[in-house]
Amino acid sequence: MRWACRSGDYVLWTSFQGLLSTPGDQYNIADAWALRDGNFVTITNRWPDFPNGFDLHPSEVCGRLVEWMMRRLDEGYEPDAPIDGPNLWRVRAGDRVVWVGDPRGGVDGDGPVIDLVTFNVDALVYGEPLDFPRGFGWFEGKDESQDSKRLAEGWNAIRSLGTPHTVAADSQWALG
Repeated sequence: MRWACRSGDYVLWTSFQGLLSTPGDQYNIADAWALRDGNFVTITNRWPDFPNGFDLHPSEVCGRLVEWMMRRLDEGYEPDAPIDGPNLWRVRAGDRVVWVGDPRGGVDGDGPVIDLVTFNVDALVYGEPLDFPRGFGWFEGKDESQDSKRLAEGWNAIRSLGTPHTVAADSQWALG
Protein backbone atom coordinates (compact mmCIF):
# COMPACT_ATOMS: atom_id res chain seq x y z
CA MET A 1 0.00 0.00 0.00
CA ARG A 2 1.38 3.43 -0.88
CA TRP A 3 -0.11 6.72 0.30
CA ALA A 4 0.57 9.95 -1.62
CA CYS A 5 0.44 12.60 1.07
CA ARG A 6 -0.05 16.36 1.15
CA SER A 7 0.98 19.16 3.45
CA GLY A 8 -1.31 19.11 6.46
CA ASP A 9 -1.60 15.30 6.50
CA TYR A 10 -0.49 13.26 9.51
CA VAL A 11 0.21 9.58 10.06
CA LEU A 12 -0.12 8.17 13.57
CA TRP A 13 1.19 4.76 14.66
CA THR A 14 -0.27 3.19 17.77
CA SER A 15 0.99 -0.02 19.36
CA PHE A 16 -1.35 -2.53 20.91
CA GLN A 17 -0.61 -3.04 24.62
CA GLY A 18 -1.90 -6.59 24.95
CA LEU A 19 -5.06 -8.50 25.60
CA LEU A 20 -4.89 -7.83 29.34
CA SER A 21 -4.88 -4.04 28.90
CA THR A 22 -7.99 -2.24 30.08
CA PRO A 23 -10.51 -0.94 27.54
CA GLY A 24 -9.58 2.60 26.56
CA ASP A 25 -5.91 1.94 27.35
CA GLN A 26 -5.28 -0.77 24.78
CA TYR A 27 -3.11 1.46 22.57
CA ASN A 28 -0.12 3.71 23.11
CA ILE A 29 1.10 6.26 20.60
CA ALA A 30 4.36 4.89 19.21
CA ASP A 31 5.14 7.70 16.74
CA ALA A 32 3.62 10.30 14.44
CA TRP A 33 4.66 12.02 11.22
CA ALA A 34 3.65 15.46 9.95
CA LEU A 35 3.66 15.20 6.16
CA ARG A 36 4.38 17.52 3.27
CA ASP A 37 3.56 17.67 -0.42
CA GLY A 38 5.55 14.98 -2.19
CA ASN A 39 5.80 12.66 0.81
CA PHE A 40 4.87 9.02 0.39
CA VAL A 41 4.16 6.39 3.02
CA THR A 42 4.53 2.74 2.04
CA ILE A 43 3.14 -0.18 4.05
CA THR A 44 4.47 -3.60 3.14
CA ASN A 45 5.50 -7.01 4.38
CA ARG A 46 7.20 -7.89 1.07
CA TRP A 47 10.98 -7.75 1.09
CA PRO A 48 11.18 -6.58 -2.57
CA ASP A 49 9.15 -3.46 -1.63
CA PHE A 50 11.59 -2.28 1.04
CA PRO A 51 13.38 1.04 0.53
CA ASN A 52 16.89 1.19 -0.89
CA GLY A 53 19.44 0.54 1.83
CA PHE A 54 17.06 -1.41 4.08
CA ASP A 55 17.86 -5.06 4.55
CA LEU A 56 16.42 -7.69 6.83
CA HIS A 57 18.59 -8.95 9.66
CA PRO A 58 18.52 -12.74 10.26
CA SER A 59 16.70 -12.12 13.57
CA GLU A 60 13.90 -10.38 11.63
CA VAL A 61 12.72 -13.37 9.59
CA CYS A 62 10.44 -16.28 10.41
CA GLY A 63 8.36 -18.86 8.60
CA ARG A 64 8.92 -19.08 4.87
CA LEU A 65 11.69 -16.44 4.87
CA VAL A 66 14.01 -18.50 7.11
CA GLU A 67 15.07 -20.72 4.19
CA TRP A 68 15.66 -17.64 2.01
CA MET A 69 17.82 -16.03 4.74
CA MET A 70 19.76 -19.25 5.27
CA ARG A 71 20.63 -19.29 1.54
CA ARG A 72 21.79 -15.66 1.76
CA LEU A 73 23.98 -16.43 4.78
CA ASP A 74 25.43 -19.50 3.03
CA GLU A 75 26.21 -17.27 0.01
CA GLY A 76 28.25 -14.92 2.22
CA TYR A 77 25.76 -12.32 3.47
CA GLU A 78 27.28 -10.72 6.57
CA PRO A 79 24.58 -8.69 8.33
CA ASP A 80 25.19 -5.61 10.39
CA ALA A 81 22.84 -4.66 13.23
CA PRO A 82 19.17 -4.25 12.26
CA ILE A 83 18.65 -1.02 10.31
CA ASP A 84 16.73 1.80 11.97
CA GLY A 85 15.86 5.30 10.91
CA PRO A 86 13.48 8.23 11.38
CA ASN A 87 11.43 7.08 8.39
CA LEU A 88 11.04 3.40 9.41
CA TRP A 89 8.39 1.85 11.62
CA ARG A 90 8.34 -1.85 12.42
CA VAL A 91 4.66 -2.41 13.15
CA ARG A 92 3.36 -5.55 14.84
CA ALA A 93 0.20 -7.57 14.43
CA GLY A 94 -2.48 -5.70 16.38
CA ASP A 95 -0.92 -2.27 15.86
CA ARG A 96 -2.83 0.44 14.00
CA VAL A 97 -1.74 3.21 11.65
CA VAL A 98 -4.08 6.04 10.69
CA TRP A 99 -3.68 8.68 7.97
CA VAL A 100 -5.57 11.92 8.62
CA GLY A 101 -5.89 15.13 6.66
CA ASP A 102 -8.31 17.26 4.70
CA PRO A 103 -10.88 15.21 2.74
CA ARG A 104 -10.12 15.09 -1.00
CA GLY A 105 -11.32 13.56 -4.22
CA GLY A 106 -9.91 10.25 -5.28
CA VAL A 107 -9.36 9.02 -1.74
CA ASP A 108 -12.01 7.09 0.13
CA GLY A 109 -12.10 8.34 3.66
CA ASP A 110 -14.43 9.25 6.46
CA GLY A 111 -14.04 12.98 7.12
CA PRO A 112 -10.48 13.68 8.18
CA VAL A 113 -9.65 9.95 8.45
CA ILE A 114 -8.26 9.14 5.00
CA ASP A 115 -7.24 5.56 5.83
CA LEU A 116 -6.82 3.36 8.88
CA VAL A 117 -5.00 0.03 8.94
CA THR A 118 -5.15 -2.63 11.66
CA PHE A 119 -2.26 -5.04 11.11
CA ASN A 120 -2.83 -8.79 11.09
CA VAL A 121 0.89 -9.50 10.52
CA ASP A 122 4.13 -7.66 11.21
CA ALA A 123 4.99 -5.14 8.49
CA LEU A 124 7.31 -2.29 7.64
CA VAL A 125 5.97 1.24 7.27
CA TYR A 126 8.36 3.73 5.72
CA GLY A 127 8.21 7.31 4.60
CA GLU A 128 10.06 9.00 1.78
CA PRO A 129 11.86 11.06 0.79
CA LEU A 130 14.12 11.67 3.74
CA ASP A 131 14.61 15.35 4.56
CA PHE A 132 18.20 15.82 5.71
CA PRO A 133 19.18 16.73 8.36
CA ARG A 134 15.73 16.53 10.00
CA GLY A 135 14.71 13.08 8.83
CA PHE A 136 11.13 12.35 7.81
CA GLY A 137 7.84 13.55 9.21
CA TRP A 138 9.25 16.19 11.55
CA PHE A 139 6.87 18.66 13.13
CA GLU A 140 7.61 22.31 12.39
CA GLY A 141 5.64 23.64 15.37
CA LYS A 142 4.02 26.36 13.24
CA ASP A 143 0.44 25.38 14.03
CA GLU A 144 0.38 23.21 17.12
CA SER A 145 -3.41 23.48 17.42
CA GLN A 146 -3.84 21.97 13.92
CA ASP A 147 -1.28 19.26 14.75
CA SER A 148 -3.13 18.41 17.95
CA LYS A 149 -6.56 18.46 16.29
CA ARG A 150 -5.60 16.10 13.47
CA LEU A 151 -3.70 13.72 15.73
CA ALA A 152 -6.66 13.62 18.13
CA GLU A 153 -8.97 12.75 15.22
CA GLY A 154 -6.70 9.86 14.29
CA TRP A 155 -6.37 8.74 17.91
CA ASN A 156 -10.15 8.74 18.37
CA ALA A 157 -10.65 6.71 15.17
CA ILE A 158 -8.14 4.10 16.38
CA ARG A 159 -9.66 3.82 19.85
CA SER A 160 -13.20 3.57 18.48
CA LEU A 161 -12.37 0.22 16.85
CA GLY A 162 -11.78 -1.55 20.17
CA THR A 163 -9.72 -4.71 20.51
CA PRO A 164 -8.01 -6.04 17.36
CA HIS A 165 -8.83 -9.55 16.15
CA THR A 166 -5.19 -10.54 15.62
CA VAL A 167 -2.23 -9.66 17.86
CA ALA A 168 1.49 -10.43 17.97
CA ALA A 169 2.33 -13.53 20.00
CA ASP A 170 5.75 -12.31 21.17
CA SER A 171 7.90 -9.18 21.27
CA GLN A 172 10.14 -9.94 18.26
CA TRP A 173 9.32 -8.16 14.98
CA ALA A 174 9.74 -10.58 12.08
CA LEU A 175 8.49 -11.11 8.57
CA GLY A 176 7.72 -14.40 6.95
